[in-house]
Amino acid sequence: MSLNPPAASLIPRWSGMSLSARIMWGLALGLFTGLFLGEPAGLLQPIADIYIRLMQMTVLPYLVTSLVIAFGQLSSQEAKRLALRGGGLLLLIWLFTGAVIVVMPLAFPDLESASFFSRALVEPRQPFSFTDIYFTANPFESLSRNVVPAVVLFSCITGIGLIGLKDKEQLLAPLRTWNEAIVRITRWVVYQTPIGVFAIGAVAAGTMQPDTLSRLEVYIAVFAAAALLLAFWILPLLVTAVTPFRYREVTDIARAALLTAFVANSAFIVLPILIERSKELLASRNLLDDSTESATEVLIPIMFNFPNAGKLLTLLFIPFAAWLNGAPLPAGDYAQLMATGIPSYFAKAQVALPYLLDLFGMPQDLFGLYIPTTVITGKFDSLVTAMNLLVFALLGAAATGGFLVFQRDRILRALLAILGGTAVVVILVRLVLALVIDTSYSMDDAVREMHKLNLAPDTIVHHKRFPPDKGSEAVAPLERIRSRGSLRIGYDPNNLPMSFFNTSGELVGFDVELAEKLAAAMNVRAEFVPIEWREVPYVLANGVVDVMPGMWYRPYWFSSLRLSRPYFTGTMGIVVRDERRHDFDSVEKLRASHGLRIGVPLDQSQISTSMDYYFDGSDVEFVVLDSSRPFFEGLHPELDGFLMPAEHASAWSLLYPQYTVVVPQPHPVEVPTAFGLARNPGELGDVVNEWVLFADNAGIIQRSYDYWILGQGATVAKPRWSIMRNVLGWTD
Repeated sequence: MSLNPPAASLIPRWSGMSLSARIMWGLALGLFTGLFLGEPAGLLQPIADIYIRLMQMTVLPYLVTSLVIAFGQLSSQEAKRLALRGGGLLLLIWLFTGAVIVVMPLAFPDLESASFFSRALVEPRQPFSFTDIYFTANPFESLSRNVVPAVVLFSCITGIGLIGLKDKEQLLAPLRTWNEAIVRITRWVVYQTPIGVFAIGAVAAGTMQPDTLSRLEVYIAVFAAAALLLAFWILPLLVTAVTPFRYREVTDIARAALLTAFVANSAFIVLPILIERSKELLASRNLLDDSTESATEVLIPIMFNFPNAGKLLTLLFIPFAAWLNGAPLPAGDYAQLMATGIPSYFAKAQVALPYLLDLFGMPQDLFGLYIPTTVITGKFDSLVTAMNLLVFALLGAAATGGFLVFQRDRILRALLAILGGTAVVVILVRLVLALVIDTSYSMDDAVREMHKLNLAPDTIVHHKRFPPDKGSEAVAPLERIRSRGSLRIGYDPNNLPMSFFNTSGELVGFDVELAEKLAAAMNVRAEFVPIEWREVPYVLANGVVDVMPGMWYRPYWFSSLRLSRPYFTGTMGIVVRDERRHDFDSVEKLRASHGLRIGVPLDQSQISTSMDYYFDGSDVEFVVLDSSRPFFEGLHPELDGFLMPAEHASAWSLLYPQYTVVVPQPHPVEVPTAFGLARNPGELGDVVNEWVLFADNAGIIQRSYDYWILGQGATVAKPRWSIMRNVLGWTD
């Protein structure tokens, strides 16, 4: 008797599985691997990246040739028929699908979110240019930049140019061979999907934080609900609204094809079934003739190459990414999303979504969240695609056969049913998600718990300002520091993230850390003294403090103190309530505004440059406040916003997430920041300037900036739970 080893017995079982079963096994094994290993599963990221790039590699070349072939092989009459009937059907489907994409994000639960400062705040958003996106002077450049709409338009025009040419087969034949080669490559890549999904699932399960995973469920739930709404309600009702067919007839003939497409995760394999079922329904009503039969046979395969409801539904990932990023997509951006997204979806989502994320100014890293969801959402995508193609066939046959029924009452009933069903689905999904998804906010704790990267144990922190030492103003600042053995530094305890007290009662912040390092470089201890900004010239002149970090380079200070070499450059922004962020995002909007009341810090002359540039010519009233804290605490509801550096405002928004900072574009005003010194600092001025130059080149300032301003390392994530660590007790 011979016994096969277990591993060998698994090989035929694996080879005998269907691809969809292998993919599910790959995902399951990947998730288990991630849960078992935890963070070390991140080592599989290169494999995941390679798989994604292989999937993207062949899309655009195939797209170009397939569109050229699809249009080029048509006759003139077929092209006219397709343009009139197919084009109208496409617009109708796009209209209703777009409405679903606009409405379904209303089901997202309320999410209070804020983040540390990001350079994306000050970088100009890529402008939407209809000309640049759709029309290209160089199609090869558009191919290299993945400008899909321009590539699609070029390919369609090229294919149309072939219609009517006698010798077009001399071009179309090799293009078909080219497509067959690309299809073979694509099939090979698809065959590797279990490996790719394994790596992606392992990385996601091993490194993704639980709150992100739970919020990813929001996208999957909303996508599934939208898909079922389209496939089993909206699309069948469109057919019943203008044809003799009843709702049950449409759904009954579609059932087997929809189930097959869902299980196999492919609408392509059910194209023959859809054609035959369409003919069966037409025959049952004695409506099948040469014209209606031709319509079903032509429309289904050709329309399969166009963006359909199933493909377009994945555009929901863009508003989901915006919601997850803490900045929900404004209503006005949905028109741009559809205008750009529809032509982009002549390619695959793997190409279109990264392009759209970039267009809407969202991090590319979010695309990594999309791939694992396709194992589930891809099935619903295929389901909707199959129903969409069936609807194309039935409506196209009705238009060709002349049995379209336009009755106002019938159409109104269908529209009311669509509106009512959509409202019910949105409300139910929102209620369920609100109950099961944890959207609690914790970033305020993150900023309050920030601490010094390098503790200076001999640092002295005073909580009250003391009077100047007698005769200290007559002593040179550097000599005074050396004799005292300390560098006295002014600080504002409400100057997030530059100087503030954390939950442990420590004085911390960007300016605090740099000032401590300056004192250490001078071989003296740091001694911090609280001050008010209005009295800075006085306390510097009288030796109460020796230096004051965080001073803006503005004419307001030039006559009363000396400023060192700048060590940091901020950007002036405007803090507003979340719901008003889009009213302040451009200089053009600000200059055209009327009746605004804007808070400004300390004195108008200190930020007059920002005020003049942002609000030039507008009807605006500026209100001076000593600090931004009262505005954030809601003590000045009469103010529409507060003008302050975006780096400061971002930190405050972590404590008060109902506010956000907006940097008006284009060319936002920059604010160089330096150490303030007495009017005649003597050698101390040279010492401070030399240290700033040294700290800048040594990376000291950058490291502090990364932590205090960008928040890198501020939110220390706990190690992901893993079987290896938490169950077996093994260390990584």
